[in-house]
Amino acid sequence: MAFDVKQTIYLVLLLFALYGCVKSINIYKAKRQFKYLVLLAFLIIVAPQLWMRAYRISAQDFLMTFQFVLTLIPLLLFLVYDYWESKRVAAEKDKIKIKTFFERYVNPKIIDELLVADKLALKGRNAYITVFFMDIRGFTKMSEKLPPEKVVSILNKYFDIATSIIFKYDGTVDKFVGDAVMAVFNAPTAVRDHQLKAVKAAMDIQAELKKWGRIKAGIGIHCGNCIVGNIGSRQMMDYTAIGDTVNTAARLEGQTAAGDIIVSKDVYDKVKHVFVTKHRESAVLKGKSKPVVFYRFKTLKEDYRPRK
Repeated sequence: MAFDVKQTIYLVLLLFALYGCVKSINIYKAKRQFKYLVLLAFLIIVAPQLWMRAYRISAQDFLMTFQFVLTLIPLLLFLVYDYWESKRVAAEKDKIKIKTFFERYVNPKIIDELLVADKLALKGRNAYITVFFMDIRGFTKMSEKLPPEKVVSILNKYFDIATSIIFKYDGTVDKFVGDAVMAVFNAPTAVRDHQLKAVKAAMDIQAELKKWGRIKAGIGIHCGNCIVGNIGSRQMMDYTAIGDTVNTAARLEGQTAAGDIIVSKDVYDKVKHVFVTKHRESAVLKGKSKPVVFYRFKTLKEDYRPRK
């Protein structure tokens, strides 16, 4: 069947109309703006007109041929819209759940990244992260001498200092256990230079605690592979990290004196261009058969200004 110029133009316009339908659907799915539904409806009305003109079919013949199909179009449109809407509502519920769950642990900008990127894996995955442990030195003696309300007040201030600074450097507060703080860097979202950010956070925290003057703490930092994800029961669940890297970071923290930051060799190799210390040590940590090399920053006695 040969087409003249007019028929060809109508066919080209028909192709643009069909493309517009697909494009309108995709943009509506992404932006949820009503104007794209209006545009879709307009293109659906225009497309049959262009098709009839291209093939020189009368409106009466078209209606007789597609009478049954036309009666189904409103129903199909409603079903499609209902499907999209149900998916949108489900997605919004998931986002609210994620935000509620993580807002206690991470910087708000990381929550926004999780929601926008839509790439959060909560079921568990292997990740190379930096693990940060901090504990108050002499906390037991202090708590025995002070009334409970004073102890709680001091702890809240201490946790507030730690949390705000960890958030500042894109870390995630994993948990508080007594007077201990566990944090991770590079999970749940990727953090560039996560070893350096963890050490910067530790330096800032020690500086703030020194300025405050009420308590002293030790910090241990190690990096390595861990399993990270939602771990727990149906009644109680936490986003956390497990593995030898976590245990090593905790053991390094156990080697600290008041005001110390101890980092593993793996961490030090990543930060020595910024923070340098002369205190290289080794010890057989609990659970290890061989000595572990680590580096100590004595922040109460020495000044560790970052190199430019």
